[in-house]
Amino acid sequence: METGLLEEAIKKVKESAKGRKFTQSIDLIMVFKKKSEKEKINVDLLLHLPHRIKDIKTCAFVGDDIPSEQLKGFSKVIRVGEFKDYDKKGVRKLVKGYDFFFAEASIMPQMAAKFGKNLTNAGKMPNPKTNTIIDPRMNLPAMAESMKDAVRVASKKNLAVSVKVGDVNSEDKDIIDNINTVYEGVRSSLPDGENNISKVYLKLTMGEPVKI
Repeated sequence: METGLLEEAIKKVKESAKGRKFTQSIDLIMVFKKKSEKEKINVDLLLHLPHRIKDIKTCAFVGDDIPSEQLKGFSKVIRVGEFKDYDKKGVRKLVKGYDFFFAEASIMPQMAAKFGKNLTNAGKMPNPKTNTIIDPRMNLPAMAESMKDAVRVASKKNLAVSVKVGDVNSEDKDIIDNINTVYEGVRSSLPDGENNISKVYLKLTMGEPVKI
């Protein structure tokens, strides 16, 4: 995207945040359009940003066959024997509190039965697309580390995506790098590329969208 347009949009967004007593996020919103009724647009990507924008929290569901030493990279580890400790409220709190969830392939049925509905509704269900299905032979610390700059981009049922690309305290150049990474990743995944993009905005947590 043209750097000048991005700089102008970021300036407007940051100016509108003045006077607020909390740090607002800056989101990139991309609105899509279909070229025909039959065309399907279903964005579901895992992208790695050049500049981290938050502390990512990861949780791994595993059996007893993976040594604890291999799991130190995850923020939280839940073994299959501990699933019974989570009631409905505990499941909701867990799903809300972590950004990415991993699951060992061998205990997927038990994990899905206990946590699957909430994880699916939140767009956080472990799956091969996001490289979050694990087994003991993998380099698990490296997998956990790789998520620290990751964002999930999913359109679900809407013809749009919204992705955090920074906050009002982020350097403009860092926001621009993150915007371009998300934009190019999404554009390349669309069936007709840039022709499927209708509008692009930047938006504060509590602010009006600024068109780019």
